[in-house]
Amino acid sequence: MNTAGGTEPAERSARLGHAIAAGLLAAVFLASFLDMAQWRVAWLPAVGDGEGSTLCLLRQLTGLPCPTCGLTRAFCSISRGGFAEAVAFHPLGPLVYVIFLALLVRSAGIAITGRMWLGGLARVLIISLPVLAIATLVIWVVRLGFMVSSGEAAAAWAKSTLGMLFT
Repeated sequence: MNTAGGTEPAERSARLGHAIAAGLLAAVFLASFLDMAQWRVAWLPAVGDGEGSTLCLLRQLTGLPCPTCGLTRAFCSISRGGFAEAVAFHPLGPLVYVIFLALLVRSAGIAITGRMWLGGLARVLIISLPVLAIATLVIWVVRLGFMVSSGEAAAAWAKSTLGMLFT
């Protein structure tokens, strides 16, 4: 029986895995609270919209956003309480934030107590991840469509690494 408090003991290796997952998720949230999206990588040139450097290979090469472009900035905005700003960066940002937060609580609970926590959450995620992936791709295609129709895509391509090589 998997309840919030949990009754089934987790195996030692499962507890370690959940401890690692909780640590990584905690680092993501710490980075968002420290607003690391504002930190720039000095050795990378500014791309696309002039918002600064990026580690995104697709954005560096083509000047075009990747499907998850804006999620880091959305996380940082949510951590500062800027929900509307987060949705502007990426419409799925708040949903992904809540999912990561639930996973952090679940993994930390299992790692600390050795009992299963929020067992139903794992089942919900397994079902919802394909839907979330499809929604991410649909949002990306719509973004690219707006960029192409406004001429922004051509300007971003011209400033990109591949654009400079081939034009």
